[in-house]
Amino acid sequence: MKPAELRRLWEDRRAGLRKLAEAVPEGCEDQRAGPGTFSITAHILHLLSAEKTALDALTVTPGKWEWRTGIDSEHYPRRGDVLAILDEQTARARNYFGALTEEQMAATVKLPWGVEPTIEVLWVMWLTHDAHHCGSIVASMRAGGIEPPEIWE
Repeated sequence: MKPAELRRLWEDRRAGLRKLAEAVPEGCEDQRAGPGTFSITAHILHLLSAEKTALDALTVTPGKWEWRTGIDSEHYPRRGDVLAILDEQTARARNYFGALTEEQMAATVKLPWGVEPTIEVLWVMWLTHDAHHCGSIVASMRAGGIEPPEIWE
């Protein structure tokens, strides 16, 4: 896969997440599919926080995987807060993917759980993680009577 192809895949997933975040009515941020599950915004913030962790571990503090990023519902409780951090993290990731080279994609990275995929495989794993949470957001929206937007185009 070429860096431009990976970026397009990431852009498509991010567009879907953005549509979902925009469709959350004010006051429904804590809607859940059921007891013991993430809220809608917890799913979104989890994705943004985990992505920030990965980007930091790949660029800012190589090899250091810091999971407590401050991107959580305590700091971003309302829809507008979530959209703001979504925009901030999107810009950061867009810059990363825009500068990614084929050589970098072929490099390996050691993940905290011991596996050492290439950067390309890491981001393919990430896209799967993103899709999982987007599906859970759709289920949470439907459970709360919120019509989710079409994101699987």
